[in-house]
Amino acid sequence: MDTITRNRVDPVVTEIVRNGVMAVTEEMKTNLMRTAYNTIIYEALDFTTGLFTPDGRTVSIGLGLPTFIRGMAETVKAKLRHFGDDIRPGDILVTNDSYITGSHLNHVTLSLPIFHDKKLSGFAVCMAHWEDIGGVLGGVTTDIFSEGLQLPMMKLHREGKPNTDLIDVIRMNCRIEEKAMGDLRAQVTAVKTGEKRFGELLSRYGRDEVLDAIEDIM
Repeated sequence: MDTITRNRVDPVVTEIVRNGVMAVTEEMKTNLMRTAYNTIIYEALDFTTGLFTPDGRTVSIGLGLPTFIRGMAETVKAKLRHFGDDIRPGDILVTNDSYITGSHLNHVTLSLPIFHDKKLSGFAVCMAHWEDIGGVLGGVTTDIFSEGLQLPMMKLHREGKPNTDLIDVIRMNCRIEEKAMGDLRAQVTAVKTGEKRFGELLSRYGRDEVLDAIEDIM
């Protein structure tokens, strides 16, 4: 970032934003752990929550597994390339594409675009390990098709409305429907928490001021 932009950032606001985004991702993490249905998430901490800039750079992480961090950032960038201008308030984007996330199919990633004053201002993201995503039960798989259901980049929610067709496909490919749908709802809760709390920062201090502070931090 250039010197002129850096000098106009209020250091007090920068410090407030620094602590604020950390608090947001920790609350996302806590809400995911409290509402998830499988022990892999709430005991083994096989997940990560995060906030990302409008262009997909990492802002803050609610750390579960450190290995997820790069995959989450790359997934946000891939979704931006894929959807382009077709990203709306209330959308929740989903994928478990191993070639994008850099992980196996059990790691499902939700990304919620955060808008303020009709402008894209960031993303709330959650990658978490599902106990079952279909595929071979035990043993060794020889190709990705044996590993389970592959979810290309799709919209789980469209402008606030659940994509029931996609949810039905996911439900039918999981052996224990209750756990799968519970974990899906828990991830939705996590990203909506990020949207709400980050939105409060934007409303209180202003979109430009918060994003400038984030650039200063980074």
